[in-house]
Amino acid sequence: MNFQTIVHDGFFKNPDKVREWALTLDYSHTDGTFPGTRTKDLRYIHEKFYESTCSKLMSLWGNYDRRDWDCDLQFQKIHRFNDDPDMNVGWIHQDIGKDAAAVIYLDPNAELNQGTSHYRTSSRFDTHVDYPQEKEYYDRVLGNQQSRDPEDLRRYFELVEYHNTRFDCTLSVKNVYNRVIGYDGTQWHGQTSFHMDNDDDFRLTIIVFVNRISHSATKKFYSVRPYI
Repeated sequence: MNFQTIVHDGFFKNPDKVREWALTLDYSHTDGTFPGTRTKDLRYIHEKFYESTCSKLMSLWGNYDRRDWDCDLQFQKIHRFNDDPDMNVGWIHQDIGKDAAAVIYLDPNAELNQGTSHYRTSSRFDTHVDYPQEKEYYDRVLGNQQSRDPEDLRRYFELVEYHNTRFDCTLSVKNVYNRVIGYDGTQWHGQTSFHMDNDDDFRLTIIVFVNRISHSATKKFYSVRPYI
């Protein structure tokens, strides 16, 4: 791995203002397989916020010039699948094709276990599969359809149980307001939980994907004042 895992508190100077703005934006799920909905890449919504936030994040890994990197930056909302706490967990995965990724938590009163966990493949199994053989139910629940049909969820949860038990948890980062966790794109990870007490509540984060970096993260650290 080229990027070490980082956990940093107090990321934004004014996280309440960031959250307030996030709640005014439009969310959709037009492509990919993941729980919930996302905004457009924030570079197309508020360029100054995008540049400042990405620069701040990259500074936690090293002394990077703006020409060194390219990132995707989006707000994400995740509602619970249903009222079963055991079902509302993330599919353990890698961010294939990304150099690194990060999550910034924006829920002031979140349950602490609604954070992000890291994993390694378990020595109890000879092999593992990143995506299921019965991909139909995986795609229905995590794809554009975002199905919440009870039968689709039941079949999907069978896949989650089989898949996730083939990993051992090595790190569990709690969901603390205005905390960021960053990690290498090859790091196995997933949402620890996104169970809510009702269908209206949701887990709000900023997700960041580092698409390109021009050199390894070995330079001396420095700080960048966040835009907000």
